[in-house]
Amino acid sequence: MYALTFCYEACDGNSPYATTIAVSEDKDKLIAQMRECIDEDTQIDEDDEWDEDCNYHIFKKYGDTDVYLQHNAKTDLYTHYSISEVEVL
Repeated sequence: MYALTFCYEACDGNSPYATTIAVSEDKDKLIAQMRECIDEDTQIDEDDEWDEDCNYHIFKKYGDTDVYLQHNAKTDLYTHYSISEVEVL
């Protein structure tokens, strides 16, 4: 079993948080889901460059399962998507 996790690393006094977006036995499905999320996050909002729901670019990428995004305007703001194997209890 695998889990796709999103982490908002926060800045400017905001609180960081992480959430599991999806779990699956099919790692490829999670990779596709992660790509969709990254595509949404890297869209540019021409009207609001400070929007934290988009306006990111890929900062670091480790294979298909570990990607860090950096905000284009708030350069100290990062988010992180990762896929990891998890144990189901």
